[in-house]
Amino acid sequence: MSHQKNKQLLFRLFPVFLIIYEFCTNMSNDMYLPALPMIAADFSIPIHLVQLTITAWLAGDTAVQLIVGPLSDRFGRRPILFGGGVIFLLATLGCALAPSLGLLIVFRFLQGIGVCTMMVSGYASIHDLYNDREAIHILVWMGTAAVLAPAIGPVLGGVLLLVTDWRMTFLSLFALGVISLTALWFCMPESTSLQSRQSLKIKTLVSSYRKIIGNLPFMISASSFGLLYGGIMGWITTSPFILISTLQMTPAQFGYLQFPIFGAYIIGAQLVKQLTDKRNLNSLIQSGLIVSFLSGVALIIFSFLAPNNYLSYVIPMTGYTFGFGFAAAPLNRITLTATSEQKGTAMAVFYLIMIGAGTLISLILSISKETTFFPSLVIAAAVSLGFVLNVIRHRQVKA
Repeated sequence: MSHQKNKQLLFRLFPVFLIIYEFCTNMSNDMYLPALPMIAADFSIPIHLVQLTITAWLAGDTAVQLIVGPLSDRFGRRPILFGGGVIFLLATLGCALAPSLGLLIVFRFLQGIGVCTMMVSGYASIHDLYNDREAIHILVWMGTAAVLAPAIGPVLGGVLLLVTDWRMTFLSLFALGVISLTALWFCMPESTSLQSRQSLKIKTLVSSYRKIIGNLPFMISASSFGLLYGGIMGWITTSPFILISTLQMTPAQFGYLQFPIFGAYIIGAQLVKQLTDKRNLNSLIQSGLIVSFLSGVALIIFSFLAPNNYLSYVIPMTGYTFGFGFAAAPLNRITLTATSEQKGTAMAVFYLIMIGAGTLISLILSISKETTFFPSLVIAAAVSLGFVLNVIRHRQVKA
């Protein structure tokens, strides 16, 4: 009886420590943002080249998606998550010790690979183990952790920069990663059975991916989610340039301004959790994306009329993230339940689309000319296209 109670307790703790680990992996792309100008000065290079370290992280996160998904379906969620966790920890340590921008980019790429294994295996486990209502509630908290990283990460990074250098941010993440992965080792269940595990034969994998890619409801909703996420990554990539380099704000001020933006996501996510029993998922998604779309339009207008006022960016982005937070968990669940294929493989395609969109938008903004209006235009275009795709998906559902 005592053993059974301990087992149930560990199962209840699994989402908690998965959320903490996800928070750690997401912090790896946010906590060092205030230090971008310092890294540029340290390596004697322009700041837009340092922004490529963000793109490298996203590229690593994207590169192995289609491999990690089937591997997690074949060998189980645990081996893939913990194998990737070791890569993440070693790469984070490498970032802290990198003697040049080139090596920092390499380690950031490897960090992204480690993050990919958590996202695919971790999220697949949630969709495996829980029903719609339970899964959405957990996804809300996971989404909350994901956006707490951009909100808290820059502040923590800014505070660390007051007493130490940029390398300490990566050492801090290494320590948090060790703690959270150790806890997960004891409480993460294996959500795939030996009988249900998928073959790694090329023919089987091609057939699975062909069915997923040919599933229009899945692809449309995944693309909509990816574009909305891409807009957030666009802000993360370009906000240091807009707020610190152009508007001359301090790293600490930069961090504080992330609170309303990503705090709005949390409010939207928590609000939708209260409404899942009262409104259908399609209605919730539609409501959230209308708010994000209107905020994207406002971002273009405000950044054109008053480009030197930080409120021209902070207020529209706050509306954007509130709407996305409201729609994100229902849209995630609807996407993954639109296919009957193995969840690891389906999650790989979903996450590939999501991170691919984020990588593309981040790359465009990293190599673009340094103007404040162009990033606003790109972010607004992403949310507008995501909104249009959701309208198409909604009409298909009604038909």
